[in-house]
Amino acid sequence: MRLLTLLFLLVSFLKCGSETALAQALSGSQQASTDGTSNLTWKATLMTGDDSVDVFDNARKTLKSEFLDMGVIPAHIKELSMSPLERKRGSLPSSAVNLAAALQGLSIGDQDACLIHMTSHGSRQGFYLKNAPPITPQMLNGILDVACSERPTVVLISACYSGVFVGPSMQKKNRIILTAARQDRTSFGCSAETQYTYWDACLIDALPTTESWKSLYGIIQRCVQTKESQGHFKPSLPQAYFGEQVSDLKIPKTLTAAFSVASGRRPSQMTKYTDLRRASPSRSHSMVAVVRRRNNNVPLERVARISDPSKLARPSRV
Repeated sequence: MRLLTLLFLLVSFLKCGSETALAQALSGSQQASTDGTSNLTWKATLMTGDDSVDVFDNARKTLKSEFLDMGVIPAHIKELSMSPLERKRGSLPSSAVNLAAALQGLSIGDQDACLIHMTSHGSRQGFYLKNAPPITPQMLNGILDVACSERPTVVLISACYSGVFVGPSMQKKNRIILTAARQDRTSFGCSAETQYTYWDACLIDALPTTESWKSLYGIIQRCVQTKESQGHFKPSLPQAYFGEQVSDLKIPKTLTAAFSVASGRRPSQMTKYTDLRRASPSRSHSMVAVVRRRNNNVPLERVARISDPSKLARPSRV
């Protein structure tokens, strides 16, 4: 009889703990709704500008998984790639025209928000596109004006010299812009030996567990600085712009993410492991490599991201 009583008390205790965790998760989710983020329908476009190395498409695939975990539904995600293989899998060919068409095809409405990630090489003129003129800040501003209008818009650009995209021509009160480098600096990690560029790796690690875009910027800054100091590289100095209407905008989190916080698990963890093993044919990009990255035990990549892809054959900085 005493044993049955102890078992009953144990079951009751476990049930109470589970209900408490659930209540905390629900409370956090309801609290998040008060900042208006949960009332927004996020619509995303991801684009790579080159397929000479896998790092760009690797980031696109993994970020898509994270966007899905954030609550962006598949129908609200458009992908563009320079890779013929990725285009066979459904991605649109990367170009300025297709970027504009993809965003307009999402039909951004009054209750929606725009989320754009672009990763490639870069130059002081803008975002590199293989076999095409670069996308300049003025061009991107025009694309966003038409497709996203005055809706909350978050632009994430991973490229050398990408700080040109936080200049006056891109600054609008409804926009948040995060870039991998200052307008006069290169960024790093673009090589066949790496899974992601430095900045994309820091973005991918921090995005699922960070509350706001402003906090995300600070975390990425510190993460990139650590990686670059280990390699004794000239700092890339990631940049940001926060428009007055969206300066405190929260990163969307789903109820699934809230449950994951309560259980101590990251919502995108298993998806990312699966995608990464598909993302690269090389055995060097294995599950072990992903675990090492998550433990900040990242092998040093000594190839700078450059504006001229023909120089990739020579492992040097520019």
